[in-house]
Amino acid sequence: MVMIIAAASGGGWIDDAIASLHAGNVYVDPTVKGSGSLTEVLNGIVPTDGTVAVVVLPANANIGLDYADQLLDELTKAVDQQTVVLAVGNDLQAASVPLGQDAVRIANEAEHDAGGDLQDSLTTAVTEISAQLPDAGGSSGGTGGADVLMPVVIGGVVLIAAAGTAIGLLARRRRRAPASPPVNTDPVPAGIRLRVSRLRELAPSYAAVPGNPVAAETAASIDALASHIEQLFARLDAKAGEDQSAMAEAEYSDKLARLVAALDRDYLLDLLTRPDLWDDPEERIDEVREALNAVTTQIVDNIKQVNARKGLLFQVSLDSLIGRSELRDWERQFKQSSGD
Repeated sequence: MVMIIAAASGGGWIDDAIASLHAGNVYVDPTVKGSGSLTEVLNGIVPTDGTVAVVVLPANANIGLDYADQLLDELTKAVDQQTVVLAVGNDLQAASVPLGQDAVRIANEAEHDAGGDLQDSLTTAVTEISAQLPDAGGSSGGTGGADVLMPVVIGGVVLIAAAGTAIGLLARRRRRAPASPPVNTDPVPAGIRLRVSRLRELAPSYAAVPGNPVAAETAASIDALASHIEQLFARLDAKAGEDQSAMAEAEYSDKLARLVAALDRDYLLDLLTRPDLWDDPEERIDEVREALNAVTTQIVDNIKQVNARKGLLFQVSLDSLIGRSELRDWERQFKQSSGD
């Protein structure tokens, strides 16, 4: 089933949202504008096969977060649904195991096309994401859903029940449905995707180091960085021009290559597990961790700039890593192996 959730007012937005899964399929925070009508509309379009969770939170739920996608990350870890659509104010986010970056693209396009209308962006995103999921077409929740249009044959008489809202949503789905899927819908450039994939390969190696809090923290930071990179380019693809995407690609291609070299098993991981074999191990470890945090912070700032329709600002330099000759060698090898 699709769960539509929004937390009760207060600090524990995610705790309340997750708890509401046990109470019903639709929960809209009463402080969200138009919560009653939004609940009714969502009740009419959500499927009931347990594939999607949709979470609606007020805009101030973003206050005090450690990073931009923290609420989405916490939800995806806590719910059983493999696809999560999150609305925080008018900001739509999405994560999906079966659809990958397509879900992010649909959510961003729906937000952009809606022009600030939360109900319109949500109904569009939920409808289109649900339609593209494998085995889509199951029954929707409530009598206002698309399934009420399915003919029911009783004694040779065809009875068709229709609802105006459902008809409008189905018409919109037909208008938006592409004639054929694009060959490559990944908004992350190929070179950046290679570095993201390498980051995701490295994170489990750090998490597997026993009794080392720095390694465990690094694993979490690597995962967060990979997620932020994907969010940045997905939002650039949906909300910004090609020049901004090209600028971000040029900025982060070299920086991520250098950072991946520093995070690789032959450097930081070895420093953490065998510091006795290195000169100045603590200084080297601090350099890499500071670089990781600096790049992550800049990417989060860039995401905020994209959301605010501002130009991207780049202020991070990895001078401390550039000064390490062994990292220059490994960076060059990484670029050669990736075809850059």
